[in-house]
Amino acid sequence: MAVDGFEPAYDRLHTPAVALWPEHDPLFPRKWSDRTDKFFSRARLRLVDGAGHYAPLEYPAVIAEEVRGLLVDGSA
Repeated sequence: MAVDGFEPAYDRLHTPAVALWPEHDPLFPRKWSDRTDKFFSRARLRLVDGAGHYAPLEYPAVIAEEVRGLLVDGSA
């Protein structure tokens, strides 16, 4: 839940992750992307310009690239 004043749990997720954040998502505004590190200790943020909420349909190549990177490198 991304709400102003929300305090995340003390333990963040430690699994390598990539947060793909679209530019025009009506449910998760880009201004919330600065909170990623509050929930993940090993995440990398990648902003996806020109995209909206439907990631698999709007930017499947970006998703495939990041999944391949995680599988090959094992890190975010």
